[in-house]
Amino acid sequence: MDELTIPHPPAQTALAPEPLRRMNAANTKAKKTAVGRGERAPERRKQEFLDAARKEFAEKGYGGASINDIAAHTDSNKALVYNYFGSKEGLYVAVLESMYADIRHKEQALQLEEMEPEDALQKLVAFTFEYYIANPEFIAILNGENMLGGRFIKQSAFAPTLNSTIVDTLSRILQRGVASGVFRDGIDPVDLYLSITGLGYTYVSNRHTLGIVFGRDLMKRNALKQRLANISEMVTRYVAVGG
Repeated sequence: MDELTIPHPPAQTALAPEPLRRMNAANTKAKKTAVGRGERAPERRKQEFLDAARKEFAEKGYGGASINDIAAHTDSNKALVYNYFGSKEGLYVAVLESMYADIRHKEQALQLEEMEPEDALQKLVAFTFEYYIANPEFIAILNGENMLGGRFIKQSAFAPTLNSTIVDTLSRILQRGVASGVFRDGIDPVDLYLSITGLGYTYVSNRHTLGIVFGRDLMKRNALKQRLANISEMVTRYVAVGG
């Protein structure tokens, strides 16, 4: 297994897979935004709002987040934020969609379809765990949305389409593994992905309480490396013929 790398949390970038392009078109509809001299272009401005909102929602949750603070962080105003997203609720849904688009886009960039099935599966396991480590805002916002019972993600017309890509990819990896005789048949790709995410997500999201309860620094490099090795072994054993 390659050595675990622990990157600093990167700024999420503007993405343009097909569902996200449709999402942007639906949000902006047909209206035109005037851009004067020195004013930031509409898509750049929109991304600035999303970046600032992601930090605000991650830190304060939906209820505590302030549109005025989000606007202040972008040298803008509340009215312009609403011009782009319609409401605080609309901005929050857009943040959720952009987060899912980011992880799905980066998964596609791994080119898992070009790898041997076992290598592709281990690569996906490592990427997923490392993504959670590098993106604490992703963890915080999803925790908050789950506390709200998925109230806002239900409103997204794009989330199911965005998240279907990883299931399709994993399904093809499993099919190739079965055909080559290294994976057993009958594995549900959705259930497998839930296991992959759960094994890494809980470790990262609950690191503070788990660390105190068990007296361990779970975010030390060696601890993370060992955890990834354990997750990879568990998933590999589960899918193996005879597993």
